[in-house]
Amino acid sequence: MSSSMTIRRPRPASRWLEALPLGNGRIGAMVWGDPRRARFSLNDSTLWSGTPTTTQRWLTSAEDAAPIRERARELFEAGEVADAQMLLEGLGAAWSQAYQPVGELVVTLEPETPSAGSSTEDSERLLDLARGEHVVRTDDGEHLTLVSAADEVLVHAAPCAPGTRFALELTSPLVEEQRTADANGLTVVLRAPSDGVPTRHGDMAELAWDSEGASRVAVVVRTRAVDERLLVACAIVTTWQGLGQQPDRPLAEVLAEATEQAESALARGEQELRRRHREAPLPGLADVALELTGADPSSTAEAELLSTMFAFGRHLLASASRPGLPPANLQGLWNEKVLAPWNSNYTVNINLEMNHWAAGIAHVPGAAGALEGYVAMLRESGRETARRLYGASGWTVHHNSDPWGYTDPVEGDPKWATWPMGGLWLERELDSIASFSGEDPAVIAERRLPALREAAAFALDLLHDGPHGTLVTFPSTSPENEWITAGGEVVSLTEGSGMDRWLLREVLESLVAKAQLLGRADDDVAARAAAALERIPEPRIGTDGRILEWHLDGVGEVEPTHRHVSHLGFEYPGAQHLAPELSEAVVRSMEARGDEATGWSLAWKTSLWARLHRPDKVQDLLQLFLRPAETADGERSGLYPNLFSAHPPFQIDGNIGIVAAIAECLVQSHRGEIELLPAPAPILSTGSVRGLRARPGIEVDMAWENGTLTALSLRAVGPGAVGMHRVRCGEHSVEVELTDQRAVRVEVAALRG
Repeated sequence: MSSSMTIRRPRPASRWLEALPLGNGRIGAMVWGDPRRARFSLNDSTLWSGTPTTTQRWLTSAEDAAPIRERARELFEAGEVADAQMLLEGLGAAWSQAYQPVGELVVTLEPETPSAGSSTEDSERLLDLARGEHVVRTDDGEHLTLVSAADEVLVHAAPCAPGTRFALELTSPLVEEQRTADANGLTVVLRAPSDGVPTRHGDMAELAWDSEGASRVAVVVRTRAVDERLLVACAIVTTWQGLGQQPDRPLAEVLAEATEQAESALARGEQELRRRHREAPLPGLADVALELTGADPSSTAEAELLSTMFAFGRHLLASASRPGLPPANLQGLWNEKVLAPWNSNYTVNINLEMNHWAAGIAHVPGAAGALEGYVAMLRESGRETARRLYGASGWTVHHNSDPWGYTDPVEGDPKWATWPMGGLWLERELDSIASFSGEDPAVIAERRLPALREAAAFALDLLHDGPHGTLVTFPSTSPENEWITAGGEVVSLTEGSGMDRWLLREVLESLVAKAQLLGRADDDVAARAAAALERIPEPRIGTDGRILEWHLDGVGEVEPTHRHVSHLGFEYPGAQHLAPELSEAVVRSMEARGDEATGWSLAWKTSLWARLHRPDKVQDLLQLFLRPAETADGERSGLYPNLFSAHPPFQIDGNIGIVAAIAECLVQSHRGEIELLPAPAPILSTGSVRGLRARPGIEVDMAWENGTLTALSLRAVGPGAVGMHRVRCGEHSVEVELTDQRAVRVEVAALRG
């Protein structure tokens, strides 16, 4: 096992941010690694507060929304931006729900003599990222923990000498409704909150704990000691019925399922459970690997840490995602609090998308499937929101969502709440993932066209006449950022923000291209989209040489170094062909934004600098990303002791976003060719990678030394990638033909000049 695929820590964790994460796409566990007192912080991706109907009574009606929109538009056009913005707050009157912890499971081992058993101080804990196994090594043997996808249980096995007593303890911040315990284990039923009001609305007292309208979770733990080994099987099953469905599965069924899972796992035994776990790995986890060795001995440790972050990010995304279940949320799968930061739900104006930027290029198919299912559910609920709030066809989702299908604006500041473009960004993301699949373009078009039609239909209904014959979106914001009017008022409301423009153009262009490919260019929505594209401005450059974020040039900036760089998304994650002057304007915009940022913003900025072919800036951003988050002066962006990324606090989008950023430094394919090593920062200068994907679905295996390519192999992963492809490295390029789905070794001499 390479060092980059293993996280090693001496001694047990003393706090949650030192524990190490395991997951099987549904069950999550933070493993603390104490050989005497094994502790597991448990989660289940389907355990959320509330239901699909919890806040429906608060939603703004169509009768109230129409005059709000119309009057806000009048005020905006009259220059009364602050008043228009205040009025638009009325579109959001409710909130999305909160992801919940299950609780803490503790397994205590008490040897017959106090001096016997594992030593805590001399122990070492390891997280095997390739196999999804946690091991604690002690003088008396191996303590193994895994979360099995094959058997749907957490498994813990430990040395247990004759005469050792062991005990189970399960605590939870949730309401306990049932508990039974005996010599073989315990069974506990817990109740989640019936409503999870976000932390911005108050403290814990605002949680609702009604027995009606609340999810339940059954935790069944079974144990046995045999051959001087203790085996623990923990099953977790909730009353979840599906995305967007009421969580009202009969509790008797839930208990029966959890009991059967725990007891069946126990009967199989440790070795069989481990074998089954290894034979059912998380999808795609073993298909991609990166090894960075550093340009010289002084840079080896930093390069190896970056390799580990790449593997860790893929491990986290695969472990937190399963098709048909909620995709990775703000904390992936691992949350310790009933009221976590931002409810640990889905922030759709960047974080949900960033969580999936790596799903295509770094091949995490389970995550791609989970996102596909989640967006399908949002389309259903978002249609009603589009009609009610905007009188529009198609569908919409705003900046917050949950697995119950919340798509309205939330109650709060319009700078983040009044943003109706989430549907377009999610459809753009699904388009991007599909572009790495190797499927035939016509097959992709047939599957994606209906969804693109709906997203485009909403966007077209959101458009208004703008200056000089243009079409602009309204209401519009540049997520979470603000500007200063000529009168000195701080506002966020605009029309046709820079972000809206690039999202509109990408989605409408994709719709038109796919309709044309299928011979359906006369489709009414596709035809409207083609006509609208003639009037929707491309990215605009201001008088200061930067990309315009707002509808006006030269406006005052409240926070020039704001963490969001939404208006630059056409450079990354966008896949548009850009004129050189636009990329230069992006450079100036990035320089003005600065380097310092939150963890996830560092990942986005790294990706942007990679697209701009700036290895020097990539190096700067990666070093910020890899630094310790905790300092004597407080927290900053960087890494916590367990390598979780700090916003701060912990947000998993930084961990997953950096995978996409690293991949973008190594392989780019958005310009119609496969470009290798476009941004070889010093930390990336020597290494090898296996299984990265280039559009339209080509597996790239390569090695390089001091920024020079030394080996290359390409393989089409599907029929849509068979054919002739141009491969570029620096100023040199070659044509490579892939005649089938077998790997082709490419002579690299021509690519080295």
